[in-house]
Amino acid sequence: MYVAKFVYANYSITIMVQKKEKKKVVALLSGGLDSTLAVKTMQKQGFEVSAVAIKTPFCDFDCGRGCGFEIRERADALGVDLKTVYLGDEYIEMLKHPKNGFGSGMNPCIDCRAMMFEAGKKHMEEIGADFIISGEVLGQRPMSQFA
Repeated sequence: MYVAKFVYANYSITIMVQKKEKKKVVALLSGGLDSTLAVKTMQKQGFEVSAVAIKTPFCDFDCGRGCGFEIRERADALGVDLKTVYLGDEYIEMLKHPKNGFGSGMNPCIDCRAMMFEAGKKHMEEIGADFIISGEVLGQRPMSQFA
């Protein structure tokens, strides 16, 4: 049995997985601390991790030094495969007309996250992974961007 315990501020969550064979997990990898720690935690628990990076029209992954380069470096350092998913016109349309509305500062956060998790789900199904992880903040409530 594998147990992972996450603690953030006053929130904690424990995940227990009974393992018969090495489980696969897809990580939404931004290259930041939270998603990196999520990957490391799953690796320590014996999971095989495959990462997905989301490329939007606002980041030039191919420039050799921007956000995509940093994510590639992070994936290499973690020893995980990395798949880049491009969200182009559909991403721009979602920003203009978010299904769940705008939050503070015109922030359609819920819809952005839904698109990213959908990309992760597609990759999960392609490789036969068991679940998706991210560096999401524990205890963050839906619609909290409206506060």
